[in-house]
Amino acid sequence: MSIFTKITSITNDQLIEKMRGDKGIQIIDVRVKERYEKGHIPGAPNVPWKQIKAGNYHPDGKVYIICHSGVDSRKSAKKLTAMGYDVVNVSGGMVSWDGPITKY
Repeated sequence: MSIFTKITSITNDQLIEKMRGDKGIQIIDVRVKERYEKGHIPGAPNVPWKQIKAGNYHPDGKVYIICHSGVDSRKSAKKLTAMGYDVVNVSGGMVSWDGPITKY
């Protein structure tokens, strides 16, 4: 994985717009389980960054990646992009999220 791997990013507002227009959009949340359970985007499964780092996640189609503040989602997007997957980082993370959330 090169430090120069280009990562596509969007804002939280852009993701909300995409969710309105595409009900089949794939979003994954790469935070640790405890943070994920406190509130996440409805329908977004939890795939922790460590699982992606280990190469144990293989998305099917384009996927949008969100984390707490944008750091782990960017690392995840970089890893998956280098592996050849179509991924988009959601900058700002859940701390900036103003959309719907689900809690466990």
